[in-house]
Amino acid sequence: MVEELRRKLLELSKKEATLNFKMYELYQENQSLAIKLAGYIAENRLHGGGWKNPEVEKIMDKYLTKRKSTQQL
Repeated sequence: MVEELRRKLLELSKKEATLNFKMYELYQENQSLAIKLAGYIAENRLHGGGWKNPEVEKIMDKYLTKRKSTQQL
């Protein structure tokens, strides 16, 4: 019984590690996309555009502001 629980715990730990890695990869990808989008917005404003969307800016800020720890992901 105890050995079976240890095996199950190991399996779950492996799954957790895999999911944490995928989550990190997705965060990095989203951060890269937010940087590109910020560049496009800046270019649009440079050419006289007045694009403004507070909801999108809030999402971008999530990926562009410095975090104190990775647990805030």
